[in-house]
Amino acid sequence: MTVRRHKTTGRTQGARARLLGFAIVASYGAVMGYLAVLRFSDGAVAARGLSLYEGWIVLGGALGGMAALGLAGDRVGQSGPGTMPGILAGLIRVSLLGAIIAGTLALPVYGTMFAPLTLILTLATSPVLALSWVACMGAVHLCMVAYRSELDPVFTPLRLTQPD
Repeated sequence: MTVRRHKTTGRTQGARARLLGFAIVASYGAVMGYLAVLRFSDGAVAARGLSLYEGWIVLGGALGGMAALGLAGDRVGQSGPGTMPGILAGLIRVSLLGAIIAGTLALPVYGTMFAPLTLILTLATSPVLALSWVACMGAVHLCMVAYRSELDPVFTPLRLTQPD
């Protein structure tokens, strides 16, 4: 089996899909970090702009999301019968681990404890954000399906029996 590579970047379609999945998680983490900054400053950030620390919180949200997908995203992108509960558990695990990492980067002790709680409460109180979370996590899953489907033929034998 030959793998088609992009002529400019040299990346395969699955590798580009994986990078897109990481970019989606990073952008959603940054948006959630920005919303946390807005919530804690009572909207004053919108008028005066981000300070260096508040920018670090937004960047920490993006870094936390990418690190969480790299660390806990082993169940994301699985396909086949009976994999839906594992996929949902993997997506929830990625989200909560991303919140823990982002909270640790923002405020090492209290952020580690309160960032997952803040994420859960934010998603529970805002249906629009919850729907956007579902859409983003679905898109990440589809990106990882493309990546894993490209890797699967590498690890499966071409034929189970030897030719005659």
